[in-house]
This record gives sequence, C-alpha cells and structure tokens, in this order.
Amino acid sequence: MAIASPEQFEDQMARLIWETRWKEHNSFDVWLQTHMCREGAAVFALEHTVFADEFPRWFGSIIGNCPALDVRQYMIENMYVEEVTDPTIDTGHYESMVDFSVALGFERDYVYAYKGRPYTKMALAYWERASRAWPWLEAFAAVAGLEAARGPAVAKLGNIASLNRKVWEPLGLPDEALSHWSAGEKADFPEGGHGDMTLKILAKYADDASKQETVLGLLRETMQIRWFHFDQIGRDALVASGVDPASVGR
Repeated sequence: MAIASPEQFEDQMARLIWETRWKEHNSFDVWLQTHMCREGAAVFALEHTVFADEFPRWFGSIIGNCPALDVRQYMIENMYVEEVTDPTIDTGHYESMVDFSVALGFERDYVYAYKGRPYTKMALAYWERASRAWPWLEAFAAVAGLEAARGPAVAKLGNIASLNRKVWEPLGLPDEALSHWSAGEKADFPEGGHGDMTLKILAKYADDASKQETVLGLLRETMQIRWFHFDQIGRDALVASGVDPASVGR
C-alpha cells in the first residue's frame, strides 16, 4: 500500500466509513424511517444513554497515552463539551440523554442505574479495551471514528441516519427533552466539528503507509461493531413498536 497524502487519506477514510456503516441499512435505520414511535424510541434512549456516559471516559484513557499536544487538547475540549459545559445547552451530554429517556417514560433513578442490554455491554467492552490497551492512534481511530461517521465528509457520500433534533420532533416530547440532539448537531455535523476533526487528526498522524493501513482496518472494525450494535437496538425497537423484525426488509 502506497502512502496517501493527508487529503487523499481523509477521502479514503470517509469512503470506508460510509460503505461499512451506512451503505447497508440496519434494523435501526429501518425502524427510524418507517416505524418510529415512543415505545421503540424508549429502547434506543436507554442504550444510547449508557453509551453517552462511557464515551468521554474513553477519551480520558487515550489522553494518558497520547504524546501529541494538539490531539490531547482536542480530546480535552471534546470531553469538556461532553461533560462540563456545552455552550449550546444547559446540561452535559449524558444528563441531556437522561432527560430524553425520562421524557419517554423512565424514572430518572432507573436510567442512572441502567447498564445496557448484553449487546450494548459487548460493544462498550470493545471501545473500553481499545481506549485502555491500544496505542493512542489506534485507540483514537476506534473511538473518535464513531464521531467521524456522522461528520460532513461521510455525509456527503450518501444517506446517513442523522440523529438530529428534527428526527425526534414527531414524538411530541418537551423542548428540553430534545436538547441532546441540538447539541449533537452543533458538535459533530458541521465543517470543523468533531466528525470533521477526527479525520484530520488521523490523516495528520497516520504518516506512513503502515499506519494508514492500520487506521483503515480499525475504522472498518469499529464501524462493523457500531453497525451491529445499532442493528440489535433496532430489532428490539421494532419489537417494542409491535413489528416483527423478520418481516422488515432492509
């Protein structure tokens, strides 16, 4: 494999992410497009709340192994927005997901104590191990790649499941219950946002052919895991919505 320029490598990564994560619809994509209702959304909300609780902690683990100041600064800023102050909303990203879950019918204490269905625990164990045990560039590809999947470079290649505020408005939830999705739009989707910066950092530091090949392999792997994770959430969301997953085409 010949080394690609940073610009070429950004394009390669974006295309691989789109083809692995979005080209084939999973059960969640189908549920979101054709069967969305409060009952199914409640299934998704609990699982994604667990994910939101864990995500910034993975960056915290990667920071300890990362020698690059600019990358540490980026991850610290990302964590600060996630957990301390997001200028676009009044709560942290985890707490805003808790609000979303509570608006869908759960008691707040139940949401705080919830640890995820088995498939969520399995997916989170992969990213937890990546963040703690792998070299920083590999761990960053596996974890930050999840944000890149909804960034502008990937979105321009084809349809993605943009979980923005507008998607959830048909549920008729209170305005404050949708703040998490407003924050996500501002943080991940635009040029220069978290989705965009992930690819730029990877392109800068995967500076030889071997590193580029490793990063591409890990992006493929982490996207496969995320696809499977959402497929399982989608299957349970379909059941909660009164739909047999076997009856639904992708």
